[in-house]
Amino acid sequence: MNWSCRLAFAMLALTLAAVNAHAAGTLDDYLTFSGFGTLGAVYSDYGLADFTGPLSVPNGAGHGRSWSLTPDSDLGAQANITMTDALTGVLQVLSRDDEDGNYKPVVEWANLKYDITSDLAVRVGREVLPTYERSETQNVGFSLPWVRVPAESTYTSTATRSDGVSLLYRVKTGAITEDVQFQWGTATEDLPGVAFNSNRAHVVILEDTLLYGSASLHLAYQSADSLGFPPARIALADVGFTYDPGAWFVTGDSNLSRDRYFGDFISGYVSGGVRLGRFAPYAFYATTHAQSVGTSGLKSLGDQDTLAAGVRWDFARNFDFKLQLQQAIIESLNDPAAFNNLQPGARVGDKANLLSLAVDVVF
Repeated sequence: MNWSCRLAFAMLALTLAAVNAHAAGTLDDYLTFSGFGTLGAVYSDYGLADFTGPLSVPNGAGHGRSWSLTPDSDLGAQANITMTDALTGVLQVLSRDDEDGNYKPVVEWANLKYDITSDLAVRVGREVLPTYERSETQNVGFSLPWVRVPAESTYTSTATRSDGVSLLYRVKTGAITEDVQFQWGTATEDLPGVAFNSNRAHVVILEDTLLYGSASLHLAYQSADSLGFPPARIALADVGFTYDPGAWFVTGDSNLSRDRYFGDFISGYVSGGVRLGRFAPYAFYATTHAQSVGTSGLKSLGDQDTLAAGVRWDFARNFDFKLQLQQAIIESLNDPAAFNNLQPGARVGDKANLLSLAVDVVF
């Protein structure tokens, strides 16, 4: 039994102990459950590679089969635990196609948080890395305006969670709220289709989110030192923003990363949309491009551009349906950002036309 499972059982034991210590309360006062899921299907007309979306997903649509459920379909369940006014916990289990090509559930969150003051807290355990603008909600399709977070923007660092400790501090200055997080831990990056498909690394990240009315600004600096091969030492700076007054929205995320082994990269997207009753048409442009070649010798690693348009339909409470059309241009044969399993005959400049359908739910 790994440490995350032991922590999950410890959290449950502490909750039951809290219930027993306060006989007047019920289990519902200490434990609440929620969940989310996406049933998605992707069609690709490009038969010389598989569109996988996130880099850590090994299977997709295109070469192997024209349609695929694997890039977007997932199911998650979460328990929020309140042991005392100051001590809380979160446990989240997620099932989606992973680097091994199966839907084996994994513990995505498993941590305890202690509020030292109303503005200062410490969190210990497994938690999501706040590397990008939408890192904490990227698996919850219902929370996204699109079918998925543009894969180009998250290409540089595929690690999504770390096992370690965080310090969280909130500052309020007039109408501005600032949430600062310092996180230290150990993470795993899984890269399908390459010789080095799994690697652990020490990760340090400083993240700052500023909120002002309908606007938010996300700033992050992340450093990761590999504990094995390849000897990657990635330093990444990310800037993301969202302005959402309700009737429309504009959002974007961009990052610059530096690494001696893989080289330097610049990635990001910009997106906008409007809300017309239950319908929300949107569009986005996303890109990732290598700025230099590292000691690996891989040139133009990950290069890809995508232009997309779609519509979201909130057809029932806690349900939505999305239809998304996009064209991805493969600018490199060295591991393009959202494609795997490239075949002989693939060429730089090839275009893949994609249709994505998804039903999202939260409960």
